[in-house]
Amino acid sequence: MATVTITHTPKDGTLLDGSRKGDGVFDVVRHHGFRSFRSLGMLGIPRSRDKDADTWRINRAKAALEEAGHTVTVEIDNDDERSFSEAEAERVERAGDRAERFEDYADNASRSSTARLDAAHKRSERFEFGQPILVGHHSEGRARRDAAYIDNNMRKGIADGERAGHWQDRAETAAKYEEFRNNPQRTLRRLEKLRADLRYHERQGNERQMRRLREEIAHWEAVVAKAKDDGVKLWGPDDFAPGDFAVVLGSWHQVARVNPKTLSIAWNLRLAPKQVMSLEDATFDGGRVGTFTVDYTKVRARCPEKAMAAFRAEGKVPGTRAAGEASAKYPAEDIRREQAEAKKNAPKTPKKRSDPKIPKRVQVECELSASEATLTWLNGNSQPHPAHTPETITAPEGEKYHQATWSRNLMKQVGELLAERGYALSGEWKPRQGWATVAAIVPAPAKDGEPKQEELS
Repeated sequence: MATVTITHTPKDGTLLDGSRKGDGVFDVVRHHGFRSFRSLGMLGIPRSRDKDADTWRINRAKAALEEAGHTVTVEIDNDDERSFSEAEAERVERAGDRAERFEDYADNASRSSTARLDAAHKRSERFEFGQPILVGHHSEGRARRDAAYIDNNMRKGIADGERAGHWQDRAETAAKYEEFRNNPQRTLRRLEKLRADLRYHERQGNERQMRRLREEIAHWEAVVAKAKDDGVKLWGPDDFAPGDFAVVLGSWHQVARVNPKTLSIAWNLRLAPKQVMSLEDATFDGGRVGTFTVDYTKVRARCPEKAMAAFRAEGKVPGTRAAGEASAKYPAEDIRREQAEAKKNAPKTPKKRSDPKIPKRVQVECELSASEATLTWLNGNSQPHPAHTPETITAPEGEKYHQATWSRNLMKQVGELLAERGYALSGEWKPRQGWATVAAIVPAPAKDGEPKQEELS
């Protein structure tokens, strides 16, 4: 039986030392997340670095090893850490190593593909004029072997070509790792999540996690600051005014609202994708404007409303350079100031207030197969109106309301009663608790010579 030690530090991760090939340790711990690290010559848990110990896995692995007769010692030190900058630098270095390794794989596969295809092509030159296989002729055997040789090399050559493309794609991805990680827009989104995690751990009082998160946040904030110093434009609420146009996912969208963290842009799925989507394009029947909320990190350019109108009058769609020049000419701050001044000087229309004496809704309550129903007049707060007493509606002789409030004859009687009182339905019936249903009402238009409902109240 083996004597092994399971150690964990955030700096090195979770490792198992003391095991040798064939001692049966790996067969036990492999079911608990341990894998072989050939570069270290040890067993360990993948992706366990820069984290606290996964005690659930470690303790289960320890119990399983002891049950199998092995001697196990566990050593955990969650305070032995490396800095986040060191960890990030190592990740970038390993990505570079992967890129070189995958490039070699791609080159080998490409050479193999070329060699096999060339061999197949060279052998096929014997049949370039379409010589068929002569069945029964002394050349039949060789011709069939050549056909199989050509087929085999063609298939393997194509497969090697696909494999070369696969490794080339992975090499390009690994080579762009640092660029991907340090992308300022992506970094800003990452910072939002990290700050939320930090607030959570501050509430929990987890000092170790708070320390790690503050260090990581400081690292990424430095990345964003460097991007700004290098001239990268990071958009924010100060850069936009309602009515401006913003490039989102390759199209211009007019801004409906400017929010602290997002933009509400014009959106109409029926017209998407469209080069320029205005608020007019996103206005549906009834005046409702369709909008979509996007993060500022998804914005790539800004164009003021006046400039966009001029471009569209000429039948043009501005590029980012022309839009940038127009944006500098019409700063968002000046536009917001003009909009605030125009709103301040606009004549104020008196707010229309409804008469509290007039009921705003009616409630009809009726049980299944009942012969009577109760109609209650409600005010704006959906409470019984004090100036209107409930009314009883009686079914015609010999009939009942078999479908409760959904009975056709009951709804007909309700409509007649409302018309008699000078009201009309303005919305759909909505069920309430029990056997009741409610609908909004408005004063019916008065006919010529008849007083309005407000005058009768």
